[in-house]
Amino acid sequence: MDKILVIGTGGTIGSIRGDNIHLDKPFKILDYMNFENIEFDCVSPFTVLSENMSLELWEQLTDYIGSVDFCKYKGIIVLHGSDTLSFTGALLANMFYDSPIVLVASNKPVEDKSANGIKNFENAVEYIQNGINRVYISYDGIYEVKNNKPLKNPVFKFKKILVIFPYVGIDYNSFDLSNVDIVLHSMYHSATAPAEVNDFIRRCTASRIKFYFVTENSSADYESARSFENIIFNSTIEGAYARLLLTN
Repeated sequence: MDKILVIGTGGTIGSIRGDNIHLDKPFKILDYMNFENIEFDCVSPFTVLSENMSLELWEQLTDYIGSVDFCKYKGIIVLHGSDTLSFTGALLANMFYDSPIVLVASNKPVEDKSANGIKNFENAVEYIQNGINRVYISYDGIYEVKNNKPLKNPVFKFKKILVIFPYVGIDYNSFDLSNVDIVLHSMYHSATAPAEVNDFIRRCTASRIKFYFVTENSSADYESARSFENIIFNSTIEGAYARLLLTN
């Protein structure tokens, strides 16, 4: 009999709808499951609506997963809210690169007949039974979490990272750098950024704040990006954020 560890962290998949959607039971999804030859072990290190996920809770989650004896389980399912699902997925993919982990969320409480949580959970179980060895997200389909080269000995460290998305009329003078360790600046789809960012980079350098660009592209080909350094290529913003937390 296959054993799967289910880690409940809250989110809509563990919530109920009353006057609003609020946390209910972290493992209620299992009441809707009927699998033969599968045994589920359940643990809930915390419950939270995922918009309130924090670095402290991430540390609890990764510490727990790091203590799991994977030899006992065919895989791990992490029940999670959808708002920050991609961020937690990126973190786990970088910390547990070759581990059979699937994050599962639901768009509505699972007792709602139009919710996708039950199907998402079933897909996760099917993938684990088929013998995955990577981190996936199950939400209206199954997707392997995009990852660059595996990190060597990743260690979760608390860092104050300011994430900036460019937009028309951005005023870099409005950003307070007094409590920032790293700036992570997303780029437009063509791997460009406003020219005004150059003065902001000099300001970061003067304050000894590390500055990185991130793009899903493999290169930055426009003249306006010629002077840019420290570009993280082929990466989502979530993936770059996770890797900066896990490296010196």
